[in-house]
Amino acid sequence: MTMNKCIAYGDCNTEGIRQFTGQLWAERVAQALDMPLTNCGHTMSTTRELRRYAQDYPPATYRVAMIQYGLVDSWLTFRGAPYVLYYPDSLKRKLARKLVKKLKKWARSFHLQARLGAVEQVPLDEYLAHIRTVVSSAPTTLFVLVGTAPNKDESRNPRILRYNAALMALAGQSDNTLYVDAYDALWDQRGYTLMADGTHLTDDGHALLAEKVISVLRPSLALMHRAPHKTAAFA
Repeated sequence: MTMNKCIAYGDCNTEGIRQFTGQLWAERVAQALDMPLTNCGHTMSTTRELRRYAQDYPPATYRVAMIQYGLVDSWLTFRGAPYVLYYPDSLKRKLARKLVKKLKKWARSFHLQARLGAVEQVPLDEYLAHIRTVVSSAPTTLFVLVGTAPNKDESRNPRILRYNAALMALAGQSDNTLYVDAYDALWDQRGYTLMADGTHLTDDGHALLAEKVISVLRPSLALMHRAPHKTAAFA
């Protein structure tokens, strides 16, 4: 049964990094909606971890589910590079990730991306398939698909924009799915919204993203309240 609570699945900008001392965007959204939040953000995670989190924390038990991935999914690596899940974690996986990290460092020194070809960590078709599976598992939950923030390393942004465009198209395919895009606003104010590392959101960045999510989400929640048994109310 869907409960009046919300959940956030995402990467480092959903979990928050150790140096961040402000309020996370998902926390701000939950507070504005007066809903308890389950935060399943996990640094370095991808939509592969999303599938595992959705098994342990099923979105069907939440009224609102927010999904924010793409930063690591769109990251380039060499073709055939191994991937070790960050969730669920174990000692074996921690050791395996250390080995993979050493392998990738060695691969960079031998320019394997150029030799074997560069591919995204999670190819776009796979990225969309993971999200589509999770969304379709909970038809009475309202999903918010949050576009990935820009990066000060501008070489990463064309791929981020490509994933965001595909995410927006995916959101348009389901009545219970919304898309939120803060890319341009975050980039226009990048001196305030992005940390010096160029990747993680500042407190101002989290506030801006939360404002965007709330502005899109509130009208749909109002429709849900007026027509709770009609999935068309999600549109």
